[in-house]
Amino acid sequence: MTDDFADGDLRGGKLPEEGPSNEALAKREAMAERFSPLSLKMLNDSPLMHAWRLNFIANFFTGPIYRQLGERFGVSRPEFVILFCLLQKPGLVARDVCLVTGLPKNSISRAVSELLKKGFIARDTDDADKRAKPLSLTEQGRATLDAIVPLVQARQDAMRDALDQEEQADFDRLVLKIVYGMPTWVQTE
Repeated sequence: MTDDFADGDLRGGKLPEEGPSNEALAKREAMAERFSPLSLKMLNDSPLMHAWRLNFIANFFTGPIYRQLGERFGVSRPEFVILFCLLQKPGLVARDVCLVTGLPKNSISRAVSELLKKGFIARDTDDADKRAKPLSLTEQGRATLDAIVPLVQARQDAMRDALDQEEQADFDRLVLKIVYGMPTWVQTE
């Protein structure tokens, strides 16, 4: 398959005047073969290329891992998100999970019901606020997470292996800068 669309280097800018390196050409050709030449155009030469890049990476990171979690553990994406949130902070309510993940209330509510049925979480009553229903991991939920987290972490490590240590630090710093800028452009309910 030829690279009919991409005229940018792998960093998204135009090719240097002396031309791309053999390594850059090989990587671009591999991308075109694996994901089609159109993907290169959309990633490097479109008005939405920055947002497209983030989504492209996220989709190819999350799709396969969530499929694997469903097949191996019977855990959906929203279910994993809830379990992982509860690992970080036991006692969250569903509203808290929505706030920290950006997932819709109906998805989280359905996932909470499923996790309760599966025995992965327990729901308590808050003595101070009888309407609040804090959630916690059960032993079964924790054991499932103990098996899942290394799989997700290995996928994360494989993704980051494209960068050397200095690039990983730069990437982390820049992504966090965007994350911490979110209050200026993200509307929450």
